[in-house]
Amino acid sequence: MSKKFIKKEYQKTPATFFARAAEIKNSQTNIIDLSLGDPDLKTAAEIVNQAAADANQGYTHYAHPRGDFELREAIVAYYKKNYNQLIDLDQIMITVGACHGTFLALAAILNEGEEIIIPTPYFAPYKGQVELAGGKAVFVKSKFEADFQLDLDAVEEKITPKTKAILINSPHNPTGIIQKKKVLEKLIELAIKYDILILSDEVYENFDYKSEFYSLVNFNKQSDRIIILNSFSKTFAMTGWRLGFLIADPDLINVMQNLNEGICYSAPSISQRAAIKALTSENLKEEIRNCFAKRVSYANQIISANSELDLVKAEGAFYLFPRIKKTGLKAEEFALRLLKEEGVLVLPGDDFGDQNGEFIRIACTLELSKLTEALARICSFTKKLKDDNLSNSKLNK
Repeated sequence: MSKKFIKKEYQKTPATFFARAAEIKNSQTNIIDLSLGDPDLKTAAEIVNQAAADANQGYTHYAHPRGDFELREAIVAYYKKNYNQLIDLDQIMITVGACHGTFLALAAILNEGEEIIIPTPYFAPYKGQVELAGGKAVFVKSKFEADFQLDLDAVEEKITPKTKAILINSPHNPTGIIQKKKVLEKLIELAIKYDILILSDEVYENFDYKSEFYSLVNFNKQSDRIIILNSFSKTFAMTGWRLGFLIADPDLINVMQNLNEGICYSAPSISQRAAIKALTSENLKEEIRNCFAKRVSYANQIISANSELDLVKAEGAFYLFPRIKKTGLKAEEFALRLLKEEGVLVLPGDDFGDQNGEFIRIACTLELSKLTEALARICSFTKKLKDDNLSNSKLNK
């Protein structure tokens, strides 16, 4: 195809890590993939069976543009049970995954050139979503030395008359940390002071291993300036069902509903019926959380004991974000060599806003036996790097 038919900014396709990694991956066998945040667990049979039964009963048409009435009622009950907070039905909109919800929210609030403050490291799609919605992403570094907690002084320094909102994520992808309640309380004060919004990505709310997660739904007095983004993908191992939801002020929900009429009108009806069953299934989310708690705990233990890696231990989600600075390699080179030499695929931190190439992301999305093997290979790789560095050091003396 002639490039004239492609938007100018997309005409140049830079070489990406994924492209280079794919070449190596396709030439090797026995690859252990710890790159993607897609849990290996299958969706529970009870959810699948209920969705099939509902499809046979005729739930195969467009759903309500805000979402299945029963599903929204189930979400209301979920937040009442888990957070003791009452949400109105008109505050909820069902979306095609949380990314769809994030884009709708950004498109609904941003005027051309307005700014969204994003703490780094960050979930990779945020920047592109802000720009597609006509805004500008403004980054504020969260420091490894401060356990990646929000640096509110740095956030405040970045606020300008163009600032529309701050976008946060807790439990966090890629670091696995959870923002402390006191930090969130101060963030709310900052939002009130400067009259800005907060978008809170709470997709990993179920993966809280120390009971420290504090949902912004608890700040109900400020609900008109808070947009909560959530999903069924991780909590219920339903990534392929493509279903999320957001909670926001009804006026904003109206705008997002109108925008969505030109995108996809409504989320899949069959997926929504599956989600009703997920929310009402006893013990299911606890079983999934406990499975990942074991994996993350083991990974924390192994990586923390590795002298060549530094780690802020994950408290939630199912990712680790170790610093590889001691190895002497930049993240992309580290990841490519790890794949080529040990057959383990991880992601370089560059994809998450790491400007110095000092971090990699490990996704604990495989069963414990495979994760154990992958971590052993990572440790073998870093030991070889350490030995090589020592040898080179001696030669240069």
